[in-house]
Amino acid sequence: MRKSNIRSAITSGSKVYGLTVTFPEPTLADWAGYLGFDFLHLDMEHGVFDWESAEMMCRVADMHGLSCTARIPNTETDTILRAFDRGLMGILCPHVDGAEQAARIARASRFGPEGERSFGTSRGRDYGLTGKSPAEYMAEFNAEVTVAIQIETKHAVDTIDEILKVDGIDLITFGAQDLAQSLGHPGHPDHPEVLAAMDHVVSRVRAAGRVMAGDVEHSVNLVQWMPNRLKEWLAEARSH
Repeated sequence: MRKSNIRSAITSGSKVYGLTVTFPEPTLADWAGYLGFDFLHLDMEHGVFDWESAEMMCRVADMHGLSCTARIPNTETDTILRAFDRGLMGILCPHVDGAEQAARIARASRFGPEGERSFGTSRGRDYGLTGKSPAEYMAEFNAEVTVAIQIETKHAVDTIDEILKVDGIDLITFGAQDLAQSLGHPGHPDHPEVLAAMDHVVSRVRAAGRVMAGDVEHSVNLVQWMPNRLKEWLAEARSH
């Protein structure tokens, strides 16, 4: 069974470091492993991944002991099923707007008795070739998987206490730009009302004894980080 570096960090109170990519390139996953990253995160909501390319990236991540996670394109049950069947060990669910949706996500993400995930013999289960019984695989997967949700709407902020009562949600984070839009400040995630809403969520998460994603994960987004570094390099090169 794949061990989750993120689950280990949650349990120990430590932090893990990841690389976020928006396009499928196995060499980048290979680099991340050789460089010593702890997890590889695929942005399937805004990126260009399909299920085949996501599985390909999982294969490379597994070679290095990287925990492969993904922001999935939506929170439908069949989407969650396919994500885990490819070999992902964690999902980030966008646009979680209330407790009912969070509960449905939690049920779809784990096998019984904790959830209702459908059982299949796919890559996520190593095609059933490891000699483990279905019961062993189910129990071990439930113990290792991580489920994170993004708070991106005013309604989610207003109902955060109800959302936090849902078992099976491991990490909470924000979609700051979409939250700003929902609060009437498109393009201004630094608006005082947006910052106040985020502070409110963080305080309620702390009060509930739950965990923000930033408490255990630190990630660099390649397509946001690299252009700025290249721009700096080009400006410096031209100045000589």
